[in-house]
Amino acid sequence: MVPEQSRKNSDVILVSKQKWIIIGLIITIVNPFFAGVIYGIALWRDKNFGKEGKWLFILSLLWGSISTALLLRYYFV
Repeated sequence: MVPEQSRKNSDVILVSKQKWIIIGLIITIVNPFFAGVIYGIALWRDKNFGKEGKWLFILSLLWGSISTALLLRYYFV
């Protein structure tokens, strides 16, 4: 009976982890510089989300740089 309980707890943690990663990706895409970087750093410092936080931080910097470059090139011509 104990293994079933631990299996259920790990499933709940896994679903919760996926939820926070999806929220982070949405924040990174919508507002990459400020919210994406802050959220990425916050997840990076957490022991359970270290690798995912690092990827969100890098993605937010890359997406922010690309969107700024495109904005400067095509909007301010």
